[in-house]
Amino acid sequence: MLKVSRFTIFLYLLPMLITLALVSIWPILYTLYLSFTNYTLFNSDHYSLIGLGNYQQLLLTPNSDLFFVLGLTVLYVAVCVALFLVIGMATALALNNPRIKGQAFWRTVLLVPWAAPSGITALIWKFLFNDDFGPINQIGRIFFGHQFAIPWLSAPWGTFAAVVITNVWLSYPFFTVVILGALQSIPQELNEAASVDGANAWKRFITVTLPLLRPAIAPAAILSAITTFQMFNTVFLINKGGPFVSADKPGFTEFVIIYMYNRILGANVANPHYALIAAFSILLFIILALATFLARTLSIPASKESVA
Repeated sequence: MLKVSRFTIFLYLLPMLITLALVSIWPILYTLYLSFTNYTLFNSDHYSLIGLGNYQQLLLTPNSDLFFVLGLTVLYVAVCVALFLVIGMATALALNNPRIKGQAFWRTVLLVPWAAPSGITALIWKFLFNDDFGPINQIGRIFFGHQFAIPWLSAPWGTFAAVVITNVWLSYPFFTVVILGALQSIPQELNEAASVDGANAWKRFITVTLPLLRPAIAPAAILSAITTFQMFNTVFLINKGGPFVSADKPGFTEFVIIYMYNRILGANVANPHYALIAAFSILLFIILALATFLARTLSIPASKESVA
């Protein structure tokens, strides 16, 4: 058997390590450095270090709405991920049922929302949700009269529901594919043994299927939560973070990334405050890293238990 030295292995890995350092580690370190400066577009040749000034402006300024926006974003993520899981689970269970005919066709149809460009999908849903001439309200008027009108894009709860529905439409196929793959890897003998012991379909799902799905569901939920937390284009195209009560208050769908764009970058396009944006990015990086670590820590015991 050919023996390869550790140094040779290191040489093979060196190009990948250099690439990783250039495209990942260096940008993070440079962003961290910029967050301690007053760097803007106009003072890029004579900026200076200001310590924690940008972080103080984001976190400690009396009129800062960052914590409200973070809470609103967490609520949005929680609602979306819960719906991803429920709808994805139901769809996967249906597609895994041998009595369903044309499974290849339905699996292809399932991928359409996931494969379509999110920007185009958002614009289509924006048209569907239009308060005046949107098809959803038009169909409602046929059944409930001309006075029927759901304020999808003008009321806080309506807009929140609209962006949740759009995101669920875009993202639930991912959960379906993950759960369907996990379902098909479960030995049929386990369900048969539980059935012999007298367990009904619901009991078999709770005691056999669901524990074996947890190792697949946990990473999918974490990845979807991070993606939803960082979502910008879909929500922005639907209502730009609105509706807005006033110009100095965040909108009811102005989640963290949209808040950063509207309040920091979009508010001063002529001279963007790159250092403040860098500080905002570092805060989001820390929040997402801590949330991911916590989610992984909580999911590991469940995964070990299901394997055992």
